[in-house]
Amino acid sequence: MIKNLPPNIDWFIPYLQDLEIFKETSLKEIFKHSTEELIKNHETSKDLLPLLLAERFLWENIEDRFFSCKLLNLVLKKRKVSGYLFYFPYKNFWNKNKKILSEYSFIKFNENYYFYPSEWGNAFKILVSLWRGKEKFFSVEVNLYKEISEEYIKNNLKLAQILEFSYLSQRALESLKNYLPTLEVEKLLEITNRFLKTKESFLILSSKKDIKKNLKKAGAKILKEYEGKNKLLLVKNLDLNQINFLYEKNLDRTKIGVLPWEVWGKFKNKGSTPLIFLIGAFEHAKRLNNISIKVFEGFTYHVIGDLYYEWKDLGKALKYYLLARDYTKQPVELTLSESAIYYTFGDLDKAENILRKELCGCKKEDPFIHYNLALIYLKKEKGEEAKYHLYKAHLLDPENSVFREALIKYLWDFEEYEELGDFLTSLKNLSLKEKIYLGKFYFYKKEYKKAFKYLKDVLTFKERDGETLLFLAWLYLYFNKEKEISQILLKEAQEMLSSEELEKIKKEFGLEI
Repeated sequence: MIKNLPPNIDWFIPYLQDLEIFKETSLKEIFKHSTEELIKNHETSKDLLPLLLAERFLWENIEDRFFSCKLLNLVLKKRKVSGYLFYFPYKNFWNKNKKILSEYSFIKFNENYYFYPSEWGNAFKILVSLWRGKEKFFSVEVNLYKEISEEYIKNNLKLAQILEFSYLSQRALESLKNYLPTLEVEKLLEITNRFLKTKESFLILSSKKDIKKNLKKAGAKILKEYEGKNKLLLVKNLDLNQINFLYEKNLDRTKIGVLPWEVWGKFKNKGSTPLIFLIGAFEHAKRLNNISIKVFEGFTYHVIGDLYYEWKDLGKALKYYLLARDYTKQPVELTLSESAIYYTFGDLDKAENILRKELCGCKKEDPFIHYNLALIYLKKEKGEEAKYHLYKAHLLDPENSVFREALIKYLWDFEEYEELGDFLTSLKNLSLKEKIYLGKFYFYKKEYKKAFKYLKDVLTFKERDGETLLFLAWLYLYFNKEKEISQILLKEAQEMLSSEELEKIKKEFGLEI
């Protein structure tokens, strides 16, 4: 092949065929032959011309692993395309990150702006790669319906920048509507810039729309306001003590977040934006039952980290969790969240080290620390360490079904059947899932009546697994019960299990079915 086409070229093929130059050309022939072969294989220039024009069109619209926006527009003429807009602000980004993103294709608008369709898959893997590499980028999940303009691209990505998102999903966008009264870029820019330029000013986000009356009582001069579900204001000369006094009793459960200009100056850091600090303060107030007003403080970093975590922007979540270390009042929760992000990034050593610091003798042991360590050791294929921490998690919180079921699954998966039986029979008030595992244990023991008693519960269980269904299918035949049900269960098991898994289970348990 003379030119290697990016793997996602197939995505464009149905739409390329709408172009006149592709109607007489087999796409399998494109870039397949050398010049000499083309001359030899095509007797007339008339036969050759459509192929050459098609190749020229693709030469002009494909560069390395980048497709031009012209190709995207062909698709958009026919249907909607969902995906991710990316903005990479540094010009040498692609040279620096060849290794990280070499396996992915992108649609290129210009040197800084790109698009990645959701249908190509692996979008979150791209984000994780960028977060792990600590690259500066902005991305927004969008639905495209028609040929898009540069203004549309920049406007969408500008919102992400104003609110300090590296990844702004549709879900996060909907969530933001519960905080800010407007998501119009120009309005948010205006109030942000004015706040930054106005010393001794305050940004306020309030769930109470008629807050203006109390603000004036507290001496505030209102410089700018936007109203929606909540009220966003920029004020000056606010007496914080007075406004706190006015809302001290909080009879109407008002929630107000406040970001003073001086506080912003103290806590701001590279890349931070005032509005995300304000949203953090507002959310902080919402989480506290006994107060109405929360002025941004160091602990609010932790709250912002939680918000980004919920919004799936793990890069920004990690940034704020790290900033929160010196201020948090929930160190265990912070440790768990931080470790979970490194786990997602595939940095298991980092995730493990963060958790292990919480196991020193001077601190009260938390079962979730042990549980998360077990997950890491399972990923590292360190079974004994995983088992130890699963037991520790269970012993610290015996009633927690997550810990119990994780331990039970471990004992079954690692074929520690006798220990599993002892553990299950020691428990009271078994859950449905635990009863099914007890049935599997009895199946292993060849106590088939007991096995059938418990395994048949899987028929009412949503989380079915192929192994259990295979056991139950065999038991229906063993007890000469409904063969039709056995066949249905067997078919379902075969759909869930690979042929290798199926044969392994049959061999291990001596099943003929």
